[in-house]
Amino acid sequence: MWLALRYLPPRLVRHRRLRSKPSIKIGLLVPLTGPLATPGADMVDGFKLFWEQVNNMAGGRKVEYVIADTTCNPDQAITQARRLVHQEKVQIMIGPLCGHEGPAVAQVSKETGIPLVMDTAGADDVTKWNRTPTVVRTAVSASQIGHPFGDYLFKELGARNVTFIGQDYTWGHEVTLGIVQTYKELGGKVAKIIWNPIGTKDYGPTVAAIAQDSDAVVAVVVGADRVRLFEAWFGFGMDKRFKIYGGYWMHQDALPQMDDRAIGMIGNSLHYAAGLDTPDNKTFVDAFAKKYKRLPSWFAESAYTASLWSRTAIEAIKGNVEDKDAFLKAMRSATVKAPRGTLKMDEYDNPIQNVYVTRIQKINHPVIGPVLINVPIKTYENVSQFWTWTPEEFLKRGPYKR
Repeated sequence: MWLALRYLPPRLVRHRRLRSKPSIKIGLLVPLTGPLATPGADMVDGFKLFWEQVNNMAGGRKVEYVIADTTCNPDQAITQARRLVHQEKVQIMIGPLCGHEGPAVAQVSKETGIPLVMDTAGADDVTKWNRTPTVVRTAVSASQIGHPFGDYLFKELGARNVTFIGQDYTWGHEVTLGIVQTYKELGGKVAKIIWNPIGTKDYGPTVAAIAQDSDAVVAVVVGADRVRLFEAWFGFGMDKRFKIYGGYWMHQDALPQMDDRAIGMIGNSLHYAAGLDTPDNKTFVDAFAKKYKRLPSWFAESAYTASLWSRTAIEAIKGNVEDKDAFLKAMRSATVKAPRGTLKMDEYDNPIQNVYVTRIQKINHPVIGPVLINVPIKTYENVSQFWTWTPEEFLKRGPYKR
């Protein structure tokens, strides 16, 4: 047998060695249950779509993955991250989804040295004041989408006295207060900020508490709360009294639970929109719609892009993910052409990217039929997580806190 193997043609020997390489194992951390289970499911579907398209291969090695339910709870996220590392032996982690889960999972990455591709958790702290050498982010820093909307709110929408409805946790604080910062610097007045915990069942008291002299309302809400606010808004006749804009509200995964009353409303300020009219996004949207019979939200695109970015890095190091430093260096140096646009990390490990202000429209999709969709009406190009400030100026000021 030894002699037979010794005289195999070199090409066949190389082929056998290639096939004998162990699989790369990736752990995906998402909420599969709880108030953010719907965007969690979108993340899973975007993630799976990408790896299916590349035949679950990267750098000449098979890719396997394990999906862990974080429930949008930092304690559960830590538990699941440690399980993925110590029991499942993953070599890369992707996720988690919720902003306040991000620092928790980053701690596990710091403890174990396993690289974390942070997606979609947007806690500013992770790529600003409390960076971890083994963590890179491929999604967005929370206030990065807030800053442009403060600009748009004052300059384009003409709002001068605004009530803000914000979600009362890390992501909600940073998106809301990022909007407030740029809006106030331009001369806008904050009439009131109303904070609601995740999972608020009744938004009646919230809409009743809007400052009566407001000339606009801005919503920053997540999970199932998005639909509850929508129903309360129209159910209490607030649409006849105030203009409301989504700083972060009508995401694509929530629109199927809304109706035509949403048409024409400002839906979001985000780094992705399903209605983005580019060849790369059209290819992605068509593939997602064909497979899942719905349009992708930013959660789906984000997990898809996190996988694309990770695979790009794995290819660059020829599959040698055991060299963690090489993988992280490849992530930091890559330029990625994603559905949302061309992406590259800044020196603080966060993408520089476009931010799109969107309006809700209804289209007749060839696969899905009539469907509500976010369509960009304003593009802020190459937005930094530091907006127009220098990193030093931003970092000196400290995190956004309620």
